[in-house]
Amino acid sequence: MQTRRFGVSTRLYQRQRLGREHLLEIAAHGFGAVELIAARSHVDYQNPAAIADLQQWLGEAGLELSSVHVPADENAEAALLVARRLPVTILVVRATTPRDTARAVERLAALAAPLGVRLAIDSTSMTPIGSLVHFAEGADVDVGICLDFAAAQAAGRLVDAIEEVAEHLVLARLPIESAIDWASAMTTAQKIGFEGPLIFDAELRGSSKEMLARAKQARVKVERWLTSI
Repeated sequence: MQTRRFGVSTRLYQRQRLGREHLLEIAAHGFGAVELIAARSHVDYQNPAAIADLQQWLGEAGLELSSVHVPADENAEAALLVARRLPVTILVVRATTPRDTARAVERLAALAAPLGVRLAIDSTSMTPIGSLVHFAEGADVDVGICLDFAAAQAAGRLVDAIEEVAEHLVLARLPIESAIDWASAMTTAQKIGFEGPLIFDAELRGSSKEMLARAKQARVKVERWLTSI
């Protein structure tokens, strides 16, 4: 079985400037990847010096950059260009209106293809899930889906959502704490052949070390279900 890429979103530190110590802290808890939140107050992704620092810190921590997540008010085209310096395979963007999203995706796809980056729509930005699947299937360019497990669980249909996005799922965002039935969720993910990154995502509540310790516990639980299937 392919080694799973478990990572942590830098949303955990989004209220701060991302620093070397943050990435070392993530690695110290046994994670091998990060998802970068492309907010200029967090990481100045338009500054080559800031990206060079990030590249060095990732190397020191032994972390790969699994994906870049672009908030609605940030510059997705500029964030995509991080891939010129850092190996990253997924750019997650938020949808607006279907027409504007289609235009944005087409524009981004032309830039992403030469960089080896795949585009994905954040599932929380286009609902219901069926509408997002319809959008992905009707797009003129290749676009995947980043499924937020917590949001799908809150809607009471996580397993159905995993099955529904099956052909388009490129990244899964997992909550650190939830009432998710991990056995059913991971069995379904295995059934559809999902092998993409599994990113634990949470805003900071308390200390980052405590949050990462809980993320590690959740990861162990998910790994246990994956290896028992």
